[in-house]
Amino acid sequence: MEYSRIEKILASLFVVFLLLASINFLRELENIPQRPNYEHYQEKYGVNALLENQSRLRELDRQLFEAYQETKSNLTEAERIYLFKREEYRVALESGNVTEELKTEYLKAKGAYETAYRQYLGAKSAYEQTHEKLEEISSQIQELREKANEEYGMAYEVYKLKVLMLKLLFAVPLFMASLLLLRRYKNIYTSSLVAYSSLLLIYLLLSAIWGTVQLIGLSLFGAFSTLLALHYLRKEYFKPERVYKRRIAQDRCYNCGFPVKDDYLYCPNCGAELKEKCESCGALKPIHLKFCPYCGAEPERREKVRAPP
Repeated sequence: MEYSRIEKILASLFVVFLLLASINFLRELENIPQRPNYEHYQEKYGVNALLENQSRLRELDRQLFEAYQETKSNLTEAERIYLFKREEYRVALESGNVTEELKTEYLKAKGAYETAYRQYLGAKSAYEQTHEKLEEISSQIQELREKANEEYGMAYEVYKLKVLMLKLLFAVPLFMASLLLLRRYKNIYTSSLVAYSSLLLIYLLLSAIWGTVQLIGLSLFGAFSTLLALHYLRKEYFKPERVYKRRIAQDRCYNCGFPVKDDYLYCPNCGAELKEKCESCGALKPIHLKFCPYCGAEPERREKVRAPP
């Protein structure tokens, strides 16, 4: 049965709109099974509680590090003053010029240095202990996260399988019903239904496997596209007629590409016949030209017998 162009266009639009509606419906089916919640697995393995402790420890670690740096700076300054006062006091002792004021300054610098040293050791110990505990918690979080990710990944794969089954329960019966209708009523409407259900099934299968074979799919698609492009270029650009015309225009043998002169009747390299008599004007013209260059007539196509090389 013949159909008009407008009927074919409307049938194509029918397929497109049905596909769009069905794809949206398939997406809604994803909300029927319970989607696994990643936060649940984080909570199950105690990752969230550890993250809170890690956050507090990081803040404490930062504060203790600043205090440690400050006590270190204070210790350096106290040590410089103490060493100066100690040397000054030693020289005074050797020369017998020790005064009570000089002794007091020396003892004060010594006490300040010892205090700064104790503060430095305390700040350093507190910072190192906190930092070590922070690293321990970070390592524990990483380990528990790996377990949570593994269990969540398994649950998500089960969820995807359930969604796929629901989508197949919608697409496969639709495809079978459209085939049965086509067998009973062979017209443009049932053909459109088969095209719609087939495309929907293809979309469903591709979307199901695309996440796992995305790289392989892209590679195969690229390779297939390249082969098609090469085949098309070779088919169009290297058609015998085009090759013959290019070689004739370059004063070469149309068969082997060997350079020939205008008055040659046969190729000296392969023995191919180069000229034929025009059926209209009788002039000798190059073979494989569509029109005679002397009278403009289009000769009848016939196979030329090649001379032996």
